[in-house]
Amino acid sequence: MRNKIRIPKRPLDTTMSKTTIPVFIYKPEILRTDRSLVVKNHTVKPVLRTLLFVLTLICITSAAGAQTAEELFNKGLESFKWQKSEEASEYFQQAAQADPNRDIYYLYLAIIYHQSGKLQEAEESYSRGIGLNGGERDRLLLNRGNLRTAVSDYDGASSDYSAVIDAGGPLSSSALLNRANMELNRSSFLLAVGDYTEYLVREPESPQKETIEELLNLLNTRLASDAQAAATAAEQALLEEERRLAEEAARAEEEARRAALMEEALQSLSSSGEDTKSISAGSENIREDFEDSALED
Repeated sequence: MRNKIRIPKRPLDTTMSKTTIPVFIYKPEILRTDRSLVVKNHTVKPVLRTLLFVLTLICITSAAGAQTAEELFNKGLESFKWQKSEEASEYFQQAAQADPNRDIYYLYLAIIYHQSGKLQEAEESYSRGIGLNGGERDRLLLNRGNLRTAVSDYDGASSDYSAVIDAGGPLSSSALLNRANMELNRSSFLLAVGDYTEYLVREPESPQKETIEELLNLLNTRLASDAQAAATAAEQALLEEERRLAEEAARAEEEARRAALMEEALQSLSSSGEDTKSISAGSENIREDFEDSALED
């Protein structure tokens, strides 16, 4: 019974540094109404009530429009902190629209989509952020690689992880471990062994070192077993080929023997051809005699 291979668990790296970011909250002033607008039952006339609502909405919208991209982003962070995904998404979208050259806005927007299961929108946002080649490029690539691994786009994920590894930044070791896990998922055991080994060289004090070493032992055992099975299969295939060739040679030899016997029989028949001819001539004479006797009758 084969030992089960356990993949080292590594949570999705989507968090940023835990710095306190100020949140700017706009508080519109309450519009005052004249007492003449209020009837005895203390209600506002319908038309004026509608007007009041519209004016209030205009004030709020104008205030929101005056906010900078950074302020919108900070509000999004606050909503994100309290797990208000829809609200945070709106703020991040507005921030990206206000300043489309900040890749961090696309990073957080993609994270919201990613966590909400909107994978296509998440990948698009990751890609837009990556295209800016900003300071969050490695994190965007790493997260997009995680997303692609989740949907079995292993070639795309490998490309993303490799880009982070080649950059040699702070996230390169994380990308190396994630690529090793991805290769393991698609049963590319030899590549996985190479990446896990390299990861331990880079991170000798990794808290997952013991788990990875155990995994490497299992993988090496599996690779040795596969190699032995492949060698046995190759040997069996060679024996099968040798047997096939021997059988073909035996059939060819039998065909040659039969052909020789047939040739010998034909030669034997050919040597008795004169006797056959004499019998035929005699038969013709008999027919002629018979025909003559019939005419005479």
